[in-house]
Amino acid sequence: MAEAGPVPHLPEDGKVVAFRLRSAAVRDVAAGGRLLVDVEFGRGHRLYALSKGVFTPGNPEGSPAEPNTGALVKANRDGTFTVLVDRLNQPTSLEFIGKTAYVVTLSGEIWKIQGI
Repeated sequence: MAEAGPVPHLPEDGKVVAFRLRSAAVRDVAAGGRLLVDVEFGRGHRLYALSKGVFTPGNPEGSPAEPNTGALVKANRDGTFTVLVDRLNQPTSLEFIGKTAYVVTLSGEIWKIQGI
């Protein structure tokens, strides 16, 4: 599950966590993502997350991130993220089909990112 963290959604608060059914235990998988909104498995059981981008402090909770500040990131085994694609414009959801990532934006556009 992706966690955006509390407002103002600082990078150190954004993380991906894992849990099991019928268990209260939560395990941190990776941390350091800015305003994470989605997490998906890609090919080879690799884990990716979608960062909506920079949240402007002082904006109301639930406000969108600044335009063109989002990113597609890969979770690393050491608990960090690697940015694969940046400058995404307010992405909201992510899906993988094979080596292609599909990103839906706040405005309803669907972006195709090949070779992931």
